[in-house]
Order: sequence, then structure tokens, then C-alpha cells
Amino acid sequence: MGQNNLEVGMRCIKYMLLCVTAIFVLTSALIISVGTTIYAIYEDVSFVLEDHFFSPAAFVIAIGVIMLFVSLFGCIGALKESTCLVNIFAVILTLVLVLEIAAAIAAYSLRGQISGMLDENLRASMPEYYEDPVVRDYFDFMQSRMNCCGIDSYQDWGEVKPPTGTTGITYGNLTVPTSCCAETRVEMMAELEVEECTKMYANGCMPRLFFLVYQSAGLLGAGALTIAFIQIIGIVFSFSLAGAIRKAKNDRERRRWEIQERVINAYTSLNPNDEKNPQIVYVPFQGQTVA
Repeated sequence: MGQNNLEVGMRCIKYMLLCVTAIFVLTSALIISVGTTIYAIYEDVSFVLEDHFFSPAAFVIAIGVIMLFVSLFGCIGALKESTCLVNIFAVILTLVLVLEIAAAIAAYSLRGQISGMLDENLRASMPEYYEDPVVRDYFDFMQSRMNCCGIDSYQDWGEVKPPTGTTGITYGNLTVPTSCCAETRVEMMAELEVEECTKMYANGCMPRLFFLVYQSAGLLGAGALTIAFIQIIGIVFSFSLAGAIRKAKNDRERRRWEIQERVINAYTSLNPNDEKNPQIVYVPFQGQTVA
């Protein structure tokens, strides 16, 4: 009865570990997707981000890839009832858990640096708009995609003097890039079609850019902590399954030894003449088994 209960319990733990491993595969794919998405967002605004801001996103992607491979140990170990593979799975999960917590801490700690970093880098690169094509492309992309103009407002462009002959939008005594234009209309002037801006983005890009980067860093941290919580469950099931497998194998060895002893005793009782010259039979009993 005890043996049956042990087998049933081990089978339940095994299937639960398989379910947790399947969840690992899905969540690993999800966190890789989140990491690559955040990394792509950071790439779009990389001209105002420092290099260490990319580290948590790259770290999360690497963790997701590792988790996909680690899941194989859990599946194979559970199916083959291998104590060694299940223990390896649990140990690697524990190590990855530490890495995920570190990634979450790094992502959340960077949030406090975002505001000052963005403001400093935007104001440092804005005067180079008309001179550096890379900066111009970045600003045009940011303003057109985020529906904004300037840093705090469109008036920030008043500090940037465009070269003579530069095309842009004239608003009062200011000349702003064409990417600040929200709506345009075409008018005929001297038999030529001239595109005129009728509505300009009045809001600055700083609040929206800050929200984007701030939320992205928070999403990375939340994703890492979510996977860490699932990993804790997987670690508990893994060590439980390893212990159940070890105990079941020990019980099988003990039962095999007991059966052999009974066979020897039965043979001795059926052949009493052999008791004069008893045969010594050594039956090894291994208390511990190797997976």
C-alpha cells in the first residue's frame, strides 16, 4: 500500500513538473519577445540613451534563451525519472533565478536616471540638428512618431538657428523642422503647388519619451520577476521529484532484496538436507542508487 502511494505521489509530481516545464517554454518565448521588443524601442531612441540601458534588455533575452534549453533537462529528467537530470534542472533554475532577480533590480534602478539623462542628451544633440544627418533623422523620427515638437515645446527650436535656405515651418519668428507639422494643405502660388502646414505639434517630446523609456524599463523588471516566481515553483517541484525518484528506486532495491531473501529461505526449507552443507549466498543491497 505504501509503495502504491509512493508511486502515485511520484507520478503526480512528475506530471506537475512537466506542466511547469511547459509553462517555462511559453514564458521563455514571451520574455524573449518582450526583451527583443524593448531592445528595438531602445534602438529607435538610442541617440539619447546611454549604453548601459541596453544591458537589462539583452540580459533578459539571454535568460529567455537559456530557459528554453534548460527546459529540456526538466522534460527528459521527468520522463526518464532521472534524479541526476532533475537535480541539474533544479540547480540551473536556481542560478538563472539569481540572474533574473539581478536583471529586475538593474531595470528598476535605471528608472531613476531616465529623466536627467534624456533631458541632458536631448539638449546636447538638438543644436546639431541641421549639421548632423544622424541627429536630424533621429529627431524627425521621434517627432513624427510621437506627435511632438521640441523638448518641452516647439519653442525650444528658437534656440537652434537654421542655415540659410533651410526648409522648415515658419511659426511667428521661429523656424521648426517639417516633422513638427501635424496637418498640411496644398496651395497654388504662381502656378506652383506649395505645401503649407496648418497644424503643428505643440507638445514637447520629453514627457512622451520619458514615459516610453520609463515604462519599458518597468516592463523588463516585471517580466523578470514574473519568470522568477514561476521558477521558484519549478525548483520546488524539481527537488521534490528528485527526492521521490530516489526514494522509489531505493524501495525497489529493497523489495528486490527481500524477494531474493524469501526465495533463498524457501529453497532452504524445501531442501533440509542441504542445511548440513549450507551454501552461503551474498545478496548485495544498495541502500542508495545512482540515477
